[in-house]
Amino acid sequence: MYLHIPGTNVRLLGSMHLFPASSRRTPPWIEEAYDWAETLVFESDPPTILPFLKADVEGGAQVLQSLVPADAWTRLQAAWPTEGPLAPLADLRPWATLIVAPTLFQQLVDGVEPRMLRWANAHGKPYRYLETASEVADALESIPLDTVAAALSLLMSDTGEPQRTLERMHAAWLEGDLPAVARIADESPIFTLPAIRHAILDARNRLWAQRVRDLLPQAQRTLVVVGALHLCGPGNLVECLGRPAQPILDDE
Repeated sequence: MYLHIPGTNVRLLGSMHLFPASSRRTPPWIEEAYDWAETLVFESDPPTILPFLKADVEGGAQVLQSLVPADAWTRLQAAWPTEGPLAPLADLRPWATLIVAPTLFQQLVDGVEPRMLRWANAHGKPYRYLETASEVADALESIPLDTVAAALSLLMSDTGEPQRTLERMHAAWLEGDLPAVARIADESPIFTLPAIRHAILDARNRLWAQRVRDLLPQAQRTLVVVGALHLCGPGNLVECLGRPAQPILDDE
């Protein structure tokens, strides 16, 4: 989960964006990675994505609703927040509904990035991002509507699955077991749909790879923090970089 690109001052950290509420501790290797870094690079800035969640034209939500079984849509509506930036459900882009929906059925606390951002702001440590909010939205917009509907139907048929998957993945992540993280993701219904995997992982890995390559010559110790799933499985970020990456041992 914590890798060094030989011959450079760049390291990669596989994160969990959110932790199960039952497991709040920050693993020591996260703090060690933060302390090593002189500058941080994260995936994207979540608050800047909020304006992209709402559709700027009418009709998308209605079409999505028509593709999801009526009882599943009714349960989704009942679980959806009635206030705040995610309300109402009818105004959201279909991909935004898909990304948010699993979190409605999870008990969560902040994961790696929110914690590191708080530390960085407190310490004056510089940070930046690999992609813009517009690029995130473009990637997710590529998910076909019928695939979004299929994923939502799967979710609403077993609303306990997101929490179970999160807890299993978090346990594997704490152990630094990337193959187990990849296997658990493969067993999750949402990642059985190739178009979702392509939009969330594959396409973004290719985009990020060029931007990470641009970081390699710099002298500053740079920590690139991405979701752990971006570092495992076919087409992962290290593979896209075309450079080896070595695990960092505890005593390094």
